[in-house]
Amino acid sequence: MPIRPDFDIHNENPSAEDPVQCRLLVEVGASLLTYVLLNVRGMRPAAIKAFQWNPRKAGPCDEIVRDIIEQDEILSQFPANEVFLVYNFPESNLVPEKYFSEDCSRPVTNLVYGDLSKDLVLDEKIPWYEFHNVYRIPEKLHYLMQEKFPNARFWHFYSLQLKCYKMFTAKEEPFYLKIFFYPDQMQVMICKSGQLQLIQHFPYQDSKDVLFNLLNCCHQLKMKREEVIIELAGMIEKRSALYEALEQYFLNIRFDSMEDSIRITDELMQYPTHFFSSLLKMTICV
Repeated sequence: MPIRPDFDIHNENPSAEDPVQCRLLVEVGASLLTYVLLNVRGMRPAAIKAFQWNPRKAGPCDEIVRDIIEQDEILSQFPANEVFLVYNFPESNLVPEKYFSEDCSRPVTNLVYGDLSKDLVLDEKIPWYEFHNVYRIPEKLHYLMQEKFPNARFWHFYSLQLKCYKMFTAKEEPFYLKIFFYPDQMQVMICKSGQLQLIQHFPYQDSKDVLFNLLNCCHQLKMKREEVIIELAGMIEKRSALYEALEQYFLNIRFDSMEDSIRITDELMQYPTHFFSSLLKMTICV
């Protein structure tokens, strides 16, 4: 059974867009594939699709992603002028530039996450930060993406979100906590006066898991929850038990927005902007 998209937002005929004017960004993780086709000249999304699956039931990640790509008209056929791949996997370490060398990449990863996996370890310098992101991703998945998108450039999700923070955050709050919500996990980024303190994946099953991890982060980093600015992105509704639980513990909550960076099309206006704000911002930041 092919996996159907949870979201399929597009104009009348996205495949008719001028490829020279288009940028394709594909975010892929162990249980998700999301992409946006952006008309760079008009700064408007021609198409956004989001696929999700249960990794314990659906099979190997690379096989699922291959099926999605081969069955999707844009991913399989549209010759976008630029293609970017974003790997959203949790095994990542930010190594200070002065201590980084390519020889240390795998030992550092094995030390933190164990050495049972023989998957691929990659690294990249994060623009505007004195860090290298060293991360591990499934080897078969990376070779598949290289096969399907031979001219693509790739990033890790953390690297681009840190770059987005520098580009889009006008004011560096004393205590800033951003959460990217997915159905069964969240990525949390915490900054104090513009200085990164934490960026990490957390799995969750319900609001209790979310609150425990957020309150623990505040405690460990000595941040008073009534002073923290929380910004929400991704799959969270304002009218939800999860949002109501957050309101009980945190006073300063806002949703991520696109401001004037991207033209919000009629098709996209049917959904809360924060659902796809992080994806769209990454498409600009690459």
